[in-house]
Amino acid sequence: MDWYPPQGETLLMRVNASFATGCAPKVAGLRSFRDTERQDIEGELVAFGWPSGPAFAVRGKADRAGVRALDVALLGIPRLLNMVANAGGPSGAPFGDPQSAGKPQEPENEVEDFPVVWAAPDTAARTLPWQLDPARRPKGYRTEIVLTDRRLVVLGVEPAAGLAPAQELWDLPRQSVAAAERMTFCEGNADVRIRFADGSWTRWKTGDAAKLVDRMNAEDEDR
Repeated sequence: MDWYPPQGETLLMRVNASFATGCAPKVAGLRSFRDTERQDIEGELVAFGWPSGPAFAVRGKADRAGVRALDVALLGIPRLLNMVANAGGPSGAPFGDPQSAGKPQEPENEVEDFPVVWAAPDTAARTLPWQLDPARRPKGYRTEIVLTDRRLVVLGVEPAAGLAPAQELWDLPRQSVAAAERMTFCEGNADVRIRFADGSWTRWKTGDAAKLVDRMNAEDEDR
């Protein structure tokens, strides 16, 4: 058994998704939750039923140095192997070339801070389910997003659920979704920002980010 949209509603796409995670040294492995004045709203979310999670605090110089050292170690291995493989032969990257972060699109939201929820009071992004946060949900639990011709839906999937259906955690009418855009700074280019019609937004790491963004924006243009 699985989740299916009700009769008369057309499934367009379904992919794994969760709140994105910072990759710049100051915010590596972190995520924040902000209002439009960049004030922390995590306490307010906990008051509405979210479990407590790790507090957000940008990394100090010592922690950032550790992140950089790890990056150098991990990124250097494939490059060294490629240099050895290319000795005396045509150039290339048989062992794969690691994807770098590149240039941040929004330094204030990717280098100095990393909000995954940006929301004034009583806006759509504040209603998102806590299960989207990998730091709060049980081990093995995953979330998926579903795009239909009528709604954007978040599903929760229990680990080893067997025949149990996915649980519908949250949904929003398509007319309340303003746009989607790829955020290409972090490694893998899998981040997507979903903007809601009320001005709030969220940043997710998703499967097939390019296809999801194209599909969402195409559907919005057709309406």
